[in-house]
Amino acid sequence: MVELSAAGPGGVRVAYERSGNGPPILLLHGWPKTRRMWRQVVPVLARRFTVITADLRGYDDSEPASDPDAYDKRSMSEDMIHLMDELGLGHRFLVIGHDRGARVTRRMASDHPDRLVGGALLDVMPMEWVFNQGRDGYARRYYHWYFFLQHGLAEEVVGASPRAFAMQQFIGAHVPLDPADVEHYVAAFSRPHSITTTLGDYRTAYHVDRPRWEAELAEGTRIHVPLLLLWGSEGNLADAPVLEQWRACADNVRGQPVPGSAHYIPEEQPERVIQAVQHFADELRF
Repeated sequence: MVELSAAGPGGVRVAYERSGNGPPILLLHGWPKTRRMWRQVVPVLARRFTVITADLRGYDDSEPASDPDAYDKRSMSEDMIHLMDELGLGHRFLVIGHDRGARVTRRMASDHPDRLVGGALLDVMPMEWVFNQGRDGYARRYYHWYFFLQHGLAEEVVGASPRAFAMQQFIGAHVPLDPADVEHYVAAFSRPHSITTTLGDYRTAYHVDRPRWEAELAEGTRIHVPLLLLWGSEGNLADAPVLEQWRACADNVRGQPVPGSAHYIPEEQPERVIQAVQHFADELRF
C-alpha cells in the first residue's frame, strides 16, 4: 500500500511502499517511470530484505517541489535520506537506482557515505561525461537531455504531445514492456506537474549537478561507497567505457553488461537484476 512520508527538509512528501523484512534496500526509479518499474523485482528481494520503493519528488504520487528549479540531485537525495530516517532504516542501507534514480544514488553515496552500505547504478554513465560527448552520436542518443534545456519550447512541445513523447522512449526496449505498465507510465507522465518535474530534473542536471560534480572531481573528491554497475548489452551503453569512467570518480567499482536488455533492465531482465543485487549484498555481507 502506498504511503506518504512527512515533509522533508525540502518541504516535499515522498510516496513509497514497503515490503518484506530484513536489511533495508531502497529502490529508485528512472524517467519516465515510477516506483512501479520494480514490481517484478520486489517480491523476490522482499524474502530477504526490507524493500522500499519510492517515487522521486514530483514523479507519480510524490509531491512536486514548489520551486521548479529544486530538482538538483542533492535535494532529491535528501528526500530519500529523510524517508529512510523516518522509517527507522536510515543508519545503513543499500540503494539500487535506475537512470534518474541512479543519479540520486550517486549523490547519496557521495554526500552520505556513512549511511550507504553500497549503491547499484543501472544503465548510467557519469552525467558530466555524457554532456561532454559531442561525438559518436551521443547527442542523438540523448537528444532529450538537450531538448529539455529549451525553455518555453520544451514546455509547449511536450505538453502538447506527452503520450507521443513518452512512447518514443519506450520503443527502445529490447524486450517489449507490458502494455498496462506503459499506460501507467504515460498517464503519470502526462500530468502537467509531471512535465514540469521532468524539465526541472534535466535542467538542474545541466545547470547544477554537472558543474557540481566537475568541481568536486577537480578538487579530488571521490566516492568511497562500493558501487555496482549494470548496463544493457543492447542499449545506449553497449559500446561505452562504463567501468573505466566510473572508476575515474569512485574507488570501489564492479559491474557487467546485462545480456538481452536495453535501458529498462529491471523490467526487461528482472531475474538478472535480482541475481546481481543478491550477489552484491553477499559481497558486502549485508
